[in-house]
Amino acid sequence: MAQRSWRLRIVLLLFFQSFGLIIFRTEVWSQTGGIGKSFEEIVKLAAREGRVRVGAGMSREDTTVILKGFNQKYPAIKVEITRTSGPEPAERLLNEALAGVVEYDLYDIPAAMQNRFVKSGVLAGPIEWQKLFPNFPKVHFSPDGYFNALGFNLRILAYNPSLVPNERMPKNWSDCLDPYWKGKMAVDTNPRSLSGLFKSWGEAKIVEYASQLKQNQPIWKSGQAEALAQLAAGEFSMLCGAHYASIHRLFRQDPKAKVAMSIPGEVPVSLGQTMAVMKGALSPNAAVLFSAWSNSADGQMFYDQVGRGSPFIQGTEQWKAIANSGSKTIFEGWDRTDYEPIISKKIAAAWGFPVGK
Repeated sequence: MAQRSWRLRIVLLLFFQSFGLIIFRTEVWSQTGGIGKSFEEIVKLAAREGRVRVGAGMSREDTTVILKGFNQKYPAIKVEITRTSGPEPAERLLNEALAGVVEYDLYDIPAAMQNRFVKSGVLAGPIEWQKLFPNFPKVHFSPDGYFNALGFNLRILAYNPSLVPNERMPKNWSDCLDPYWKGKMAVDTNPRSLSGLFKSWGEAKIVEYASQLKQNQPIWKSGQAEALAQLAAGEFSMLCGAHYASIHRLFRQDPKAKVAMSIPGEVPVSLGQTMAVMKGALSPNAAVLFSAWSNSADGQMFYDQVGRGSPFIQGTEQWKAIANSGSKTIFEGWDRTDYEPIISKKIAAAWGFPVGK
């Protein structure tokens, strides 16, 4: 009987500690005044907060570049970025947030989990991003107002200029079907390059293209870094479906790498980090300010340095690449999770790969 009473006391203690923590976090949010109503007010409140804790999938190298730019603009605000990505840490973050524990002010939430975070009520918002920052591209913000994209990536073509004559330089997705490339071309087993064309091509055309691509006997590769290194080494001549940011990283490591980019007529554009401000964040204004700076002209200069500038902002490196090629962007959209799992399975089936449930 005494043992059961002791267990009950422990359960009640844990309950009240958790309840008290939730109240504490709510009071903190109330004391900060929430998010400012104007950019000027956000800057003032962010300076008062003094720091922002960010959880994102940025590499250490990219983080160093981005923070250098932000610190130059806002030296009084300390940014603490922890590299974290994927469903497992996001699941833990969600459970902690439901219990009142807010580890990050700004977090990169996987696309597949965004609806759960919104419905669970653990995010600040919706935030009127367009009202606060009317000059920023609309596509940078999710329609529901909870998420903001930091960084973008293009899916393009890459080739080894030492192995490919000028007249054979690949210029479009249809070139990957040319028998000339049979046995000389690599394809990433991750089908994002093809699924990213869904808004333009539709399902039937993508699946048909995937089937034809397989008939050209590509060299299957898993992972961009390895594929690009092998392309530069001359192990094959062309990579059909290369990541602009990955090529950019290769050039930073080796400016003389034997790899060249080719921008196809239609360029799939994917979202980078999809950030959300957590409800109960200790520094909500600093979180919004970091997001806003990343989308500003100042911020884009530094995102360009890591190959992730926005193709929707005139003057960025990616915008110039597309404009100079006369190409058009195919934005994957904030609704990617509605179609991508289905089309990806069909692409995998066309390629003869195992299809998960």
